[in-house]
Amino acid sequence: NDLSSRSHAVFIIIVEQMTILHKPDQANDDPPKQIKVGKLNLVDLAGSERVRVIKQQARDLKKVKDQLLSSALGNVIAALTDKKARSHIPYRDSKLTRILEDSLGGNCKTTMMAMISPSADAFGETQSTLKFATRAKKIKNEARINEDID
Repeated sequence: NDLSSRSHAVFIIIVEQMTILHKPDQANDDPPKQIKVGKLNLVDLAGSERVRVIKQQARDLKKVKDQLLSSALGNVIAALTDKKARSHIPYRDSKLTRILEDSLGGNCKTTMMAMISPSADAFGETQSTLKFATRAKKIKNEARINEDID
């Protein structure tokens, strides 16, 4: 979003590899194939300024609403790391959590990088970012190969 410094950036790369296992016996038959699919989500989350700061700086209600949707990501992380097993994880509460559903609680290997500042002026934001990263680090995914054998 070129009009806001508080927008998320999402870049998704999907890679597919197809291997022909062996030649077919007849010319009309399709050879058996093995297909591997990989997906890479690169997400740059907007800064998580406090709600009262956002309300003061927002020009209209839509901007505030869009920023508050990123709290849906925090709600999903809280649900996934809750010691009590929850039957419902609120992935559908925002587009961002829907896009990241596989990465957050699915069959994926996930890495998170938190960008922090050594500046004393950014202490509150750095502390908030580290708390968020600590919560996200508690999510446990066990990635397994999905295989469909015909």
